[in-house]
Amino acid sequence: MFVRYFWAYRLFLLFLFLFTFGYQIYNNREPSFVQHDSTIIPLEINKTEFYSIYKSRFNERLFRLGRRFSHINIDLLLSIQTSSIQTITYYCGKNCGGWGDRLRGITSTYILSVLLQRRFIIDMQYPCELSNFLIPNLIDWSPRKTESINSLKMISMNSKYQDELYSNISSVNLKELWSSYDNILLTTNSDYITPILKNRFFQSIISELHIRSNESTQQDLFPLIFELLFKPTSLISDELDALLQQTSKQSIICMHIRIGQNPSIPKDAKLPYRESLVPDMTEFLDRNLSHLHSLIFVTSDSIASVQYFQKHFGSKRILNIDGPIIHIDRYNRKTQSNEIIFRGFLKVIADFYFLGECDVILMPRSGFSHWANRRRKNEYSNLYIYCRGLYRVTNQKWRRPHAVC
Repeated sequence: MFVRYFWAYRLFLLFLFLFTFGYQIYNNREPSFVQHDSTIIPLEINKTEFYSIYKSRFNERLFRLGRRFSHINIDLLLSIQTSSIQTITYYCGKNCGGWGDRLRGITSTYILSVLLQRRFIIDMQYPCELSNFLIPNLIDWSPRKTESINSLKMISMNSKYQDELYSNISSVNLKELWSSYDNILLTTNSDYITPILKNRFFQSIISELHIRSNESTQQDLFPLIFELLFKPTSLISDELDALLQQTSKQSIICMHIRIGQNPSIPKDAKLPYRESLVPDMTEFLDRNLSHLHSLIFVTSDSIASVQYFQKHFGSKRILNIDGPIIHIDRYNRKTQSNEIIFRGFLKVIADFYFLGECDVILMPRSGFSHWANRRRKNEYSNLYIYCRGLYRVTNQKWRRPHAVC
C-alpha cells in the first residue's frame, strides 16, 4: 500500500512540475535569439499588456487535470515522445471531416503512438496549417523534415478498410505487424482508443502507464490527451479574452446550433430532426434557464440562427465570435477566398475553446460540442442534449431517447 501511494505522490509531483514549467513558458515568453556574426542578439517580443483571463483558466485546468490524472505515468508519455525513432502521424490532407471528427482521429492516433511506442506527429495543412491556431503543449507533435523513409499510409475515412483496421486494432499485435515501417500515416475519424486499450498485446504497457480500467475509453481520456497536446496561439487566446472580459461574474449559457445543410453551408450534410431545433431551444431557455443577468453564447453553422437569437434575446446578451461560418471540410474554393477559410477555421477553434468555459450548455448530437463539453470543469453540470426535444444529461450512463436525432 505504501509503495502504491508513494508512486502516486511522485507522479502528482511530476505533473505539478510540468504544470509550473508550462505556466512559466505560457505566461512569460522568453526572448528568442538569432545568430549574427557569432554574436547572440535578443529579439524583443511584445508581451500582452493586460491580464489574460483565459491563460489563467488554462493553467487552472492543467492543475485540475494534474490532480484527476495524477496516477497516469506522464514521465513515460514524455519519454516515448522524445526518444522514439519510429513515428506515427495523424495526417489530414483532404476530406478529414469537421473539427469533431478530426479530434476523434487525433486522439486515437496519439494513443496508438503511445502503445506502439512511436513518436506522435500531427500533419494538418487542410484547409490551412493547424499551427496557426494550436501549438504543442507538453507533447511536441510538430512535423520534422526527414529523409525518405519506409512508410505505411492508411486512410480509414468512409472506406471498406475501416472495418479491417478496427479489427486489427482490437486484437492483433500491431507492434509486430507494423514493425518494418519507419513511419505510419493515418487519416481517420474513428474511436480507436476504446478498442486498443482492450487489446491483450498492449496490456503490459497499459499497466506501466497506469491507465485504469474505468477510464479506458476515448470519452474518459479525452480531457487529458487534448491538454497534453494543445495550447491555443495568441490568435485564439485573444478572441477568448475579448469575450471573457465581457462576462464579469455573470453566468454563461452556451448553445451549439448544428442545423446541417443550410444557406450558410450549402455543401453540408442533411441532418434529420433538426427543423425545430432553434424554436425548441428558445422555448426551453425562456421557460427554464434564461434570466436578465445571464449571457448567452451562440455558435452555429447557420448565420440565420445567430441572428434569430440576437433578435429574440437582444444583441447585448448574445456572445459570439466574429468571423465567417464555414465547415472546414466542406467549403467552396470557388466562392470562399483563402482569407475567409482562414478566418472561418480560426472561429471554429475559438468557438470550440469557449464552449469549454460554459456554466450551462445546450447542444445537439455533434462531435464538435461533445468534445468541447468534455473540457468543462464538470461535464455533467447543467448539460442538455437536443434529441427531438431537450433532455438533461446527469452522468455517462444516460442514453438518447431516439436512435436518430
